[in-house]
Amino acid sequence: MLSRELPREEWIEVFDDFSKKHQRWVVTLEVLGSDLGDQEEADGLPLVGISADVKDRENRIVIMVGDRPDAHVQRIIEKAKRVWIKQPEEEAHEAIEVESEDGTTTLVRFRHILPEEGERQLPDVA
Repeated sequence: MLSRELPREEWIEVFDDFSKKHQRWVVTLEVLGSDLGDQEEADGLPLVGISADVKDRENRIVIMVGDRPDAHVQRIIEKAKRVWIKQPEEEAHEAIEVESEDGTTTLVRFRHILPEEGERQLPDVA
């Protein structure tokens, strides 16, 4: 997978555009850190959106997945330092990686699901 680092001044525009193009794509959300190990926060939930707040050098990124009250995860990354977009080797498979100042990395991997397969891929309501 080829990676491209996003300059900070592009975060807002790229995430807005990316969110529109990838809304409801099924994602896996992982947090990787030396003090907490590798934690999977969500798997098989649809992307709601990714946004960045860079005013006053806050460097905050918010990732929202899951569009139901019983299946929703919001990951707020404070003091984001670097962002990479990993270009797909196969059509419709991509990833975003965000590194924060504390060394924690958040990885969002996307799988495009055809509309007729979409409902089978989302978690069942309990």
